[in-house]
Amino acid sequence: MSPEHFFANYTKRKSALPKPVWQVLRVITLLATLGFAILLTVDPAVGLKLWWGLAIPVLPAVLVIAPGLWRQVCPMAFLNQIPRMTGVSRSLPLPGKWKERAFLIAVALFLACVAARSPVLNHAGGLVAAGIVGVLIAAFVGGLVFAGRSGWCGTFCPLGPIQRTYGHAPLVVVPNGYCPTCVGCQKNCYDFNPRGAIFADLVDSDPRYASQRRLFIGLLPGLIGAYFLQGPTQTYGYELYLAILLAACCASAGLYAIATSCFPLSPHRVAAVFAAVALAIFYWFGGPIVLGTLSHFLSFTAPEWLTVASRGVGVVGGLILLGTSLYAEGLFAKAAAQPAQRAPEPSGRTQMHTRFGGKQGAEVTDRETKIAFPVPKGATLLDAIESAGLKINYGCRAGLCGADAVVVCAGSKHLSPAGDDELATLRRLGLEGKARLACMCRVSGPVLIDRDPNSSTAEQTEAAPAAPEVDHALGTGISRVVIIGNGIAGTSTAEQLRRLSASLQIDMITSEPLHFYNRMAIGRLIYGRTGMDGLQLIPDNWYAKNRVEVWRNSIARAVDRQNKTVLLATGESLPYDKLILATGAHCTTPDPDFLSFDNAFVLRSAEDAQALRNYVQLRRARHALVVGGGVLGVEAADALHHLGLQVTLLQRSDRLMNAQLDHQGAARLTTYLEGIGIQVLTDVAISRWESQGATLRAAWLAHGPCARADLFVACLGIGTNAQLARAAGLEVGRGIKVDSCMRTSDPDIYAVGDVAELPGAVGGLWTVGAAQAATAANALLGRKQPYQAPRIVLQLKCDGIDLRSFGEIAAKPGDEEYTAGPNDAAWWRLILRQGELVGALYVGPPRSAKDFTRVVQAGTDLTPIHADLRRGNLSGLAKLGTD
Repeated sequence: MSPEHFFANYTKRKSALPKPVWQVLRVITLLATLGFAILLTVDPAVGLKLWWGLAIPVLPAVLVIAPGLWRQVCPMAFLNQIPRMTGVSRSLPLPGKWKERAFLIAVALFLACVAARSPVLNHAGGLVAAGIVGVLIAAFVGGLVFAGRSGWCGTFCPLGPIQRTYGHAPLVVVPNGYCPTCVGCQKNCYDFNPRGAIFADLVDSDPRYASQRRLFIGLLPGLIGAYFLQGPTQTYGYELYLAILLAACCASAGLYAIATSCFPLSPHRVAAVFAAVALAIFYWFGGPIVLGTLSHFLSFTAPEWLTVASRGVGVVGGLILLGTSLYAEGLFAKAAAQPAQRAPEPSGRTQMHTRFGGKQGAEVTDRETKIAFPVPKGATLLDAIESAGLKINYGCRAGLCGADAVVVCAGSKHLSPAGDDELATLRRLGLEGKARLACMCRVSGPVLIDRDPNSSTAEQTEAAPAAPEVDHALGTGISRVVIIGNGIAGTSTAEQLRRLSASLQIDMITSEPLHFYNRMAIGRLIYGRTGMDGLQLIPDNWYAKNRVEVWRNSIARAVDRQNKTVLLATGESLPYDKLILATGAHCTTPDPDFLSFDNAFVLRSAEDAQALRNYVQLRRARHALVVGGGVLGVEAADALHHLGLQVTLLQRSDRLMNAQLDHQGAARLTTYLEGIGIQVLTDVAISRWESQGATLRAAWLAHGPCARADLFVACLGIGTNAQLARAAGLEVGRGIKVDSCMRTSDPDIYAVGDVAELPGAVGGLWTVGAAQAATAANALLGRKQPYQAPRIVLQLKCDGIDLRSFGEIAAKPGDEEYTAGPNDAAWWRLILRQGELVGALYVGPPRSAKDFTRVVQAGTDLTPIHADLRRGNLSGLAKLGTD
């Protein structure tokens, strides 16, 4: 058998049984366990004999043969995963200190149960029943609070250490059936790869982590032998009983230490021998106990030879365990000796995945997981983190939002210098001199990072020198600025104004209950389990530190231009010298009454995403219809698919993302979406809606059929929130009309972001809003710098495909045009006009467009590789701008 097949993780294995069958088996096992608890309470004599004489002794054999079978039907695991399966888990990450202590807690619970058996648990049915119910409740609470299986199964469960010991080389792998995707909730996850976890456990780079697991395996034979040799009852006191148990554990662990320290034996081989010996000892004594229990309840007398044979079960089982373990070690060594062919699997979070990675380029080590991964030449730190399968928030990828801040613990000198935009964002986050934005860093040497931006382990680096203390508001007669809106445009304006003037009074009005957050990642609120964690892009104390007075949950009702005041819906008023309108935009709906239905949604804010997720959970929706196949529509369809819904995506145009993609690129995108189960219908229009009371039932299409669904999401573009400006008498077209300095028809009022209408400017993008904010802030303080559009490479935020688009998508007469071959893995198109790149698009496998994006973003001269481009070859991009 090949190493790849033998060590295949659960995502590459198929379940032998359908999911509903597993669910039935889990319910049966849970009911049987509760039945045991009742029996132990009602008839302790019978219950104890069945529990200690049959149920418990059989379990180690199951763990040797097919541990995944037990983990699939374990009642504790079932209760632990019910909150996740029903979507009610808070899915919090397990705190670091508990991660470090979890295994010790599990071992302590296991040892306590063994130590208490002879004096107490072997005779107290009610106490055993209470313990059973207690661990079931603990498992459920753990799943209710913590992410994945980190709340019990992979951490605190007292059966966990024994499962990893006896089940480290299973004969039969029953794949994990609880985790649709790996959420990285634990280190060296046993459920991710039960045959591979032991190799990562025993040689983990954290000496305490590896030593704790070696210690348990080492003491196990002594613990089991001492328990059984002392018999069910003792003539001596409990103190001596415990002392003998402790002495046997120490002697056994000492033998393990001698074997690994004094002989040229691998830790894995020694662990396999000790696990096999422990199993043999257990069944030498436990085999006759099982046989005696069966004889008692089935009313037969077991012959002597059967008793002897029952003792041999453990020897046979131990030999099987030892043989499969040594076989696995050989395959692992074979795999480790092979040259790297590809990067580690992105879905895994264990050290085993790092052993097959190449060593090209620089190397980054993640402090939390201890995973070290290469950074290919030309890639950003963000590209490398995502390629290694580590979780990190994504955002604008332009250094403006701050979603991907990472603490640099060591090696900051090996990172490319921070630019002005990145420094401004880090300053806003209170992380200047401590963290970097992963999307902006290129790595030239070894770096140690912490993905928690609040970590206190940062390398001491010198912050950028502060700007000269010049107050640009002095002498302008401007003392008070009011900003309406707290999105990227409004917040960036406030930030820039404070940088330019220490004396200005800045008021910010927002109808949102939340501070500035990452709108680009709200799709994760639909299918993720962490809520707003990681989405807030500004510290709570930023406003106080920068003396920005925030009026949250407040609506600006009118602007009195004559008296230069903003009237709030509460009846209060705010005077201004200059006013900034950053009121943003709203989602367009297919029908004026669309949002009056309880199952009709748009996706513009965190509130929208949370409302949609809540509806799916409460109403158990199964089928979603997304209307609109632009960027927002595709991302919404992907998010709903991640939530587990069947999704149909309707697009009025003849192709998806028709403003960003050509026909070939759109075809590649459609193929990808259909491949993951999303139904795509293009060139269709909705003629009417079918409803029942307050609930939509179907959308009837103009060409005849109807599309039925449980919920409907409209992603048809945006309309500007220009009502306030229109009522104030400002010149308004599609949006609030502004000049090149973002000034409206009233010289004291500026408009920025989605609400502003500037000829030739693209809307709906963060980088545009930030650039317009900088222009307006400078202009109103007399520093006129006409708006210059930033160079924008759009990226589709879907994990399974890499899609980028820039500028024009169709060539004009006289343009140079280069494209991929029709059968290439990725489709791309480059359009040059008089030698300048004016259009580019790319649709390919995940994380394959890093060089393409870098070159397009920088506007690099492509002349040196024209010959390669004519042949449909993009490999030359890797050399441009990096030599």
